[in-house]
Amino acid sequence: MADGNVTTSLLRSITFSLAASLLLMAQASTARADHASCMEKAKSYFAEIGQLLSKEKNWIMPFVELNERYSPLEDCDTDLLLQEATQWRFIQPIIYNPHAKYYLVRFWSEDVKVEFAYSALTKKSRTHSAGWVNK
Repeated sequence: MADGNVTTSLLRSITFSLAASLLLMAQASTARADHASCMEKAKSYFAEIGQLLSKEKNWIMPFVELNERYSPLEDCDTDLLLQEATQWRFIQPIIYNPHAKYYLVRFWSEDVKVEFAYSALTKKSRTHSAGWVNK
């Protein structure tokens, strides 16, 4: 009788361990998928910013609509996001606020600026904006 209880207890422990391991693997896979989808979204966003800044000089609405489509960027690896942003033609120096752990990412042409803030803590962008460059 005691052997049966030990066997049952051992099987429960093994089952619990297996279930916990599978759950952890699933969470890790989801995190990688979220990061990958965020980076793909960011690359598309930066490419469209570049296309618009190259040709659009008199109308701000395409930039506003672009920001609405791509906001927010969530779950990106901060370093990779910033590295990707620096690859684009219209990037300006990225500003970092160490107290808030926010990065201000800015793209400018001679006429239009597009920018957003990205939180390293929450891994989420906010305050996407577009406006005219003050000359």
